[in-house]
Amino acid sequence: MYSPKIREDLVPRIYRAAKEKKLPMTTWVNQAVELRLQETAPQPQPNTERKKDSHEYVSH
Repeated sequence: MYSPKIREDLVPRIYRAAKEKKLPMTTWVNQAVELRLQETAPQPQPNTERKKDSHEYVSH
């Protein structure tokens, strides 16, 4: 499992923010990352292709 190192200067800020919310630091970090990913992740596009029925075939 990949475990990235958090910058040393961020640790005290994360500690204080998590303590203020009464959360473990790992929970606070996970929530922060999840929120950021939701803001920046591309939205899934609806599938506009029609599914072929199993009895249909394509002739070449």
